Amino acid sequence: MQRFGYIDTTRGQVHYREAGRGPAVLLLHWAPGSSRQYAAAVEAFAAEGFRAIAPDLPGFGSSCRREGHWSIGDFADNVLECMNAWGVVRCALVGGHISSEIALEAAIRAPGRFAMVALDGTPTWDDALRQQILAKATPRPIELREDGAHLQSLWQHMLWEVKMWRPNAHYDTDLGRYAMKLLNARMQAGFDMRPARALLEYDVFAALAAVRVPVLALTATDDPLHNCHATVLERVPGATGHCYAGDHPVHSRARAAEFIAPIVARYRDLLPADSA
Repeated sequence: MQRFGYIDTTRGQVHYREAGRGPAVLLLHWAPGSSRQYAAAVEAFAAEGFRAIAPDLPGFGSSCRREGHWSIGDFADNVLECMNAWGVVRCALVGGHISSEIALEAAIRAPGRFAMVALDGTPTWDDALRQQILAKATPRPIELREDGAHLQSLWQHMLWEVKMWRPNAHYDTDLGRYAMKLLNARMQAGFDMRPARALLEYDVFAALAAVRVPVLALTATDDPLHNCHATVLERVPGATGHCYAGDHPVHSRARAAEFIAPIVARYRDLLPADSA
């Protein structure tokens, strides 16, 4: 049964969802977003005999808003502090897109705390492309209108953003519901673009060279970060990889078992025989 809770950290309260018992798996959501992204995955991990925990990153979902600028290192330190509060000594760490950098940095700072790290789409962009994406992805200032036209503008922007990350998706009821979830998450976060700034500042290539924890690189053929997958495998000695066919299964509750399968297989290979 999935449960929800809050923990206190030195940088504010963090909201999380959790299910299951056994070896721990910690899942860091894409940004913008919230732990709701992993609602089905948390249940799927629990069914496989794992304790799955998915927090809302600070500033997202129901966690406290951040004060000032946060670096990738700040997010990583908060993850480690959360682990202490949960009583998690060691776990598998999963991070997607910008959270892959957070997971990577946490593994570098405290390698003994992680049996493995799954990097689910790591943005190995050059500086020019990073700046271009940031400029396009930043919404214009919202001018509140009596006729509600500003809400339509937000909706159009969110559909653009969804289709940027899911280029082969066509609008239907399911896609509309998915876009609405992301819009709600964006509104909860106040359209805060500081995480994108943190991504721009982070030296992902140096981090990939420095990580000493077993790495599983994940991607999907229709994910726009698919073209970064080979770079991760090349830059991390001994890294293993997995590619999902088509759209990323994390977008579909019905594909939760498919999403967790390569993570479970790799994690079990690394666990002591008496705990697998």
